[in-house]
Amino acid sequence: MKIKYLGTAAAEGIPALFCACETCKRALKYGGKNVMTRSQALIDDGLLIDFNSDTYMHFLNMRRTLVDVEYVLITHSHTDHFTFEENFCRFEGIAHNVKKQKLSVYLSKGAYEKMVACTKIREEDETARNKRFEYIIVEPYKPFYAGEYLVTPLPAVHMLSEQALIYLIEKDGKAIFYGNDTGVFPTEIDDYLIENNKKIDLLSLDCTMGELRDGAVNHMSMNEGKSIADRFAEKGLLSDNALLYYNHFSHNVGMIYDELKKAAEKYGLNVTYDGLELTV
Repeated sequence: MKIKYLGTAAAEGIPALFCACETCKRALKYGGKNVMTRSQALIDDGLLIDFNSDTYMHFLNMRRTLVDVEYVLITHSHTDHFTFEENFCRFEGIAHNVKKQKLSVYLSKGAYEKMVACTKIREEDETARNKRFEYIIVEPYKPFYAGEYLVTPLPAVHMLSEQALIYLIEKDGKAIFYGNDTGVFPTEIDDYLIENNKKIDLLSLDCTMGELRDGAVNHMSMNEGKSIADRFAEKGLLSDNALLYYNHFSHNVGMIYDELKKAAEKYGLNVTYDGLELTV
């Protein structure tokens, strides 16, 4: 499997939209890997993780459209992960020659209900949407197939109003654990992975808090991410030579890319950046 990190920042991006802090000024000055957009990832060419307001730009940067995307996994309904108002861009008469008539979108019941409530779709729009989308409500610990991919939703510690999700994605004997936008999750996830003989080839973990502090309710620090990696390693959940990465960064931690990378080395992990492509 191939994963391409299209965006690697928290909701405000780096530089943040309305910010003039020193971190944002430096990110603007130096550009490149220091500029990070809202978090999103593409597995191979057909499975997209999250659909946020930077999606259009992400695909333009790759000089392509979303025509090959057949499946979308939604982690939760925060706007930096699910911009559902753009559904109309795939309606008949607007999007032509799509690869798959209906785009399959997998999401929690809470995220689905929020989408319906916020869009207040007219009957004719609802009909148009149903021709081009299928929304499949998923639950933690209930695996499903999205084409060739075996996907297991797992519970994130992130929101009170709905069950946010992280995902284990498997194909051809390889497994990617996509685990940002969560605080330190309970060991019941470990137990499930052990019981089902899972081995992780890429462990991608939240790093919103950087080295600022531990104990955030809905995000992790580098130290807490390291504790998850160590926990998984001790329980035999990581494959030989598993890739270990921090993802989902905030300007509030006061570090640009090279500084994040240097800090991460102390914990034995790597750092993602917009455009990073990995193969497992």
